[in-house]
Order: sequence, then C-alpha cells, then structure tokens
Amino acid sequence: MKRLAAGTSALALAALVGAMPASAQERPSAPAAGAQDARPGMAVLDFDIGATIGQDADDYQALRRGLAAMTISELAVNPAVRVVERAQLQQILQEQNLGREGRVEANTIVQIGRLIGAKYMVTGTLFDVRGDFRIDARLFDAETGQILRTQRVQGRLDNVFDLISRLSGQLMRDANLPPLGRRVQEERQRQGTPPTQAVMAYSRAVLYSDRGDTNRAVEQYRAALAAFPQYTQARADCNRLQQGACT
Repeated sequence: MKRLAAGTSALALAALVGAMPASAQERPSAPAAGAQDARPGMAVLDFDIGATIGQDADDYQALRRGLAAMTISELAVNPAVRVVERAQLQQILQEQNLGREGRVEANTIVQIGRLIGAKYMVTGTLFDVRGDFRIDARLFDAETGQILRTQRVQGRLDNVFDLISRLSGQLMRDANLPPLGRRVQEERQRQGTPPTQAVMAYSRAVLYSDRGDTNRAVEQYRAALAAFPQYTQARADCNRLQQGACT
C-alpha cells in the first residue's frame, strides 16, 4: 500500500451491549435464549468499488469487505435489530450463486432477503480520490426490493472509522430503530476509535480469510491488534479463524 499501513475494521461492541442491563439501553433488548426473535433482520452486503485513485487494488478489495464488516458490527450494537453475520450471508451467496466477486445485482435483493429472513438490506459503493473518501449507501426493503433511503458520508480516509460510525447511525434512523442509550454511547467513547492503520489491517485480514489464506489473515489480525489493542472484534475474528492465534 502506498500511504497507509495495514489496518483493521470494526469494534466488537455487540459484546459490550450484552454485558449491560436492558434498562441501561433505553430500548428493546434482544430476546432471551429459546424465544422467537421478532426483531427486524438487517444484512449488509460487501461494498462495491466506484472511482478510486491512490491505493493499490488489493487495498480496495480489502476495504470493500472490511468496511462492510465494520458496519455490521456498528449496527449490531443496537439490540432492536437482528443483524445477519457476514459469514452467514457470504455462505448463502455462494451456495445460491447470487453474487459475482461479492457483487449482487439489485433484482436479487428480495431473493436474498427471503433466504436470510431479513427485512432490510444495505448496499454501498466506495469512492476514493487520493484520500478524499466517500461511501454511497442504499437501504432496501428486502421484502419488496424498494429503495427506502440513500445516504452519503464523506471525509478523509484517515478518519474512515468515523465515516462508518456516521453511516451506521444514519442507517439506524432510516430503519426506524430506537437510538442507542446514553450509557452505550458513553462506553463507545471510552473504548476509543480504531486508527486507520488498524482499520486497514483488519480489512486485509478479512480479504485474506475470504481467499483461504489463514496465515496472512492471522498476521493482519495481529497487526490490527498491535495498532489498537482494544480491538475486540479483530481478536474475536482472529481466534474464530484459528483458535488461540490472537489470545
């Protein structure tokens, strides 16, 4: 990569929410084990790549996956929605041959939504001109295929995690989800923000994992943790890929 060191993706804030009492959330809590989950489902597809100038091709291939994974983790903080795990979505796309290199056509949104039981589907496109970074996102009604809302966040690639945080908040509002409770927001601030170096390393780890290159994926997960030791999502994903690799 020409400017940025390897880096990572999203905070594992879902674990944080699970550790807090429902009263602190100021919104509906996740259903108890064994109970039917009536929350609306939401899935985030790997982002597409638009016009880009400045990074290596593999960096963008990493970012389109890593930033989608970050968005999933940010949305999962809200217990009022059931966010579909990226691994589950990728497995269904492959089994049903619904995507080409992760790209899914609009006319398959309803089919995907039916297979995964999602009410909402999120797609996005990345644009980068030498660090001036933008994400254009669309929120679909996965039951009808209708675009409910379009969103755009833009800024510097050096602050990419902030862009994902802003986008996730907008998507929550667009899906009529209740806002995050005060204590959750305070804890998020206390945890800190992963630097772009960590974001890039995490994103590369996701890319190498998709390609079946476990050794390089673990190497990048470790680089993400070196840049941001409290990156619990990177640690969890690393150990899920290879037990004990990032203890």
